[in-house]
Amino acid sequence: MNKMLFNRFKFLYILSCLIGCICVTSCSKETEELIEEPDTEEPISPSDREVWSFDVKVVLDRATYKLYFSDVDIVKKKLQERFDEVAALYRGKNDITFFDADIKFNPIFEESFVYDCSSEKVFQEGVTYRGDYPYLLIIDGCIGDYEDERIHSDWTGWGKEIVCLFDNGLGTVDGGTVYDILSKYKTSEAITHELGHARGVPDIYAMEVKTNPVCNLTFSPIECIMNLCWGGESWSEYAQLLINRNKDLVRGESGFFPLEEPSFPETLTLKISSKEQPINDVKVNVYGSKMYSYTVEDKPVSSYTTDESGCISLDPKLLYTELNGDYGYGVVLVEILYSEDKYYEFVPVYEVQIPYLRDGEKHVQLDIEI
Repeated sequence: MNKMLFNRFKFLYILSCLIGCICVTSCSKETEELIEEPDTEEPISPSDREVWSFDVKVVLDRATYKLYFSDVDIVKKKLQERFDEVAALYRGKNDITFFDADIKFNPIFEESFVYDCSSEKVFQEGVTYRGDYPYLLIIDGCIGDYEDERIHSDWTGWGKEIVCLFDNGLGTVDGGTVYDILSKYKTSEAITHELGHARGVPDIYAMEVKTNPVCNLTFSPIECIMNLCWGGESWSEYAQLLINRNKDLVRGESGFFPLEEPSFPETLTLKISSKEQPINDVKVNVYGSKMYSYTVEDKPVSSYTTDESGCISLDPKLLYTELNGDYGYGVVLVEILYSEDKYYEFVPVYEVQIPYLRDGEKHVQLDIEI
């Protein structure tokens, strides 16, 4: 009897297990049929926009290369990190997109790009070092191990297309300290700023006026990475217009406008008003402040008398550029002699260029209310 009960329970146990397995298999199959394939289409993001891409050949001094254990992969990784930050600065944060496309600079580095000479020598022979690449970045993290080296970073156009990133972290030439120049601190901002010149934008900080013997007024230009780049995250309308018009072109290609060949409207009219009424027969003196001088010249560049409409007419290209066509005056100071009083107004070069760059205005008028 007990044996029969045991066999019956054994049979029922096995049967229940078989039924359970069938149920589990059936449920699993039904569950698989209910699971939908994940949506592989990603939402639109700034990285899905058109990309203007430019290769940058990077050459590095031997002392700095040794700092990175003479390991080409370490250098490439650090370079890519910095250039990713450069791309982010051009792209903008919080869904702000400054330009008509994402701008990407691609660092190209190989062990054969390490140099064993003065960085100044590399700069002087920069066109040869650059080769067929559109841009050359010379990096020197040990300033002064050769006699003729400079400490400042800069951009050189005029067909050379060179960014110099020179630093030893000391602000002075010592010839012995090797600086971790590919670290995050300031490096990406410096590269971003200097390559902004490559895309056609002048140094906006160079338009500042600190010394003014005419009336003691000072002038601070617009906020922009091309003004103060350390910690800056914004691009002014002026910089955006200059960079957007060059699109993905480089020097030598039709339609590219290099930094040292600024464009201007045909005429500039300054209309002088008082209480919204034009004032005629008033003497106007124009003083210049050269780029990087931070100083207003003490003698006027030119003098005018307002017409019946309260206007004076100027040639903006002649006023703001040097004989070689490059930027000359970054800002001019307008002095208005009216009713035995003197009134002053700064007119920076970008206020003259913006209407032309944005709207194609060939005849620009700026109103001055005194």
